[in-house]
Amino acid sequence: MAFRTSAKLLGVALGVAALAGASQLGLAYGLGIVGLTRTLDITMRDHWTAQLAWVAWFAMTAAVAGGMAARHRLPNGSGAGTRLVSAVAAAIGAGVVVPLTMQPARSIHVAGVQPVLVIGICAALGAAAGIFAAYAALSRPVARWSFATVGIAVWVVAVVSVAPSMAPGKTLPSVRLGVLDPEFLPTDVTKRTALFTMPVLALVSGIALGWVARRRGRSTLAIALAGLAGPALLTLAYLIAGPGSADDQYQTVPYWAAMTAAGAGVLGSVLAAVLRRAPATDGAGPGPATPHRPPLPQRDAQPESAIVQAAAAAAQRPEEQLRPSDTGVFSTQDMPPFDGFKPARSAPTPVPQQPARSAPTPVPQQPARSAPTPVPPQPVKSAPTPVPPQPAKGRARRGRPQPEPQQKPSDNVAEWVSGLGNG
Repeated sequence: MAFRTSAKLLGVALGVAALAGASQLGLAYGLGIVGLTRTLDITMRDHWTAQLAWVAWFAMTAAVAGGMAARHRLPNGSGAGTRLVSAVAAAIGAGVVVPLTMQPARSIHVAGVQPVLVIGICAALGAAAGIFAAYAALSRPVARWSFATVGIAVWVVAVVSVAPSMAPGKTLPSVRLGVLDPEFLPTDVTKRTALFTMPVLALVSGIALGWVARRRGRSTLAIALAGLAGPALLTLAYLIAGPGSADDQYQTVPYWAAMTAAGAGVLGSVLAAVLRRAPATDGAGPGPATPHRPPLPQRDAQPESAIVQAAAAAAQRPEEQLRPSDTGVFSTQDMPPFDGFKPARSAPTPVPQQPARSAPTPVPQQPARSAPTPVPPQPVKSAPTPVPPQPAKGRARRGRPQPEPQQKPSDNVAEWVSGLGNG
């Protein structure tokens, strides 16, 4: 990634986060939601804890705002490392909440507490948790929807709580994070609203966001987790601030309500993911194709097979004209009886008659052969005179062995014939 592109990306994340943190603190100071110039005794320590929850939530939402602004500056094909660096830059920008809260906390007095150190730690922890929130905003669209929905709902509840106290002569009340605290409500009703406000907001937002994600063709996992991100910030804010310790449970009740807010949000989105859609009407065709849902292949109408046509024709015949092949029912009247305990006797196989043999044809007698005429004996030829070996001239050479003379076949025949005459 080029230096200029990375500088713009990190600058947008850091600047927008710092601006969002300062803007929320200024709005909270102006409406009286957060007041750091009070003197609180030991019995009102939970009011101080309630303001710590607001400070931690401001830091986290400021980091989320920086991540959402940097989302539009991300280059194409950016990986997890680029998103992580941008989230860290957004968290650094959200750290502006730390000095903006520590400076006015110097004039507050809380029994048994060092307000400057405690509020600075809470703001820093909120900014650190904002790294993960900003990364989720940079990576997942459903997380951005949840952050925006729950954040707007929390601000609406806070404004509704302080609106009746803006009249002249009214005292600004102490408003808790995610709790409907109007001045005109009785104390018992306020305790109930503190218990149910955040879970109800999380559940409704989870159902709505899950339905929107399902309509846009998101995956089942994305639909099921659509209601988690926004309520999770409320849970983390109350975890950082603590449950309080007063006997009236001023901070304890919303603390435990915030612990269930994340689960309520997930429950709502899971319900939106698993509930079945209404069956489509007969005339309705498939929906439009989207990049996540390609069009389904269409099959041509297949002609009816010969079996289906034959069955349809047989169904129109009267009952008396039906054949066994049409109904599949065969009568047993024409079938031979069957006894499973005795073997069936087969009919004897007829033996074909052999044709009459004719008398043998007489064989004519052959005339007697006459005795062979004797052949006169042939004179016996004398053996050839052997030729004496010639002496070798010059250097003696080893001669090759001479083959033995073979007796001519004509001599053997003559001897055999002469033998017949002598015998």
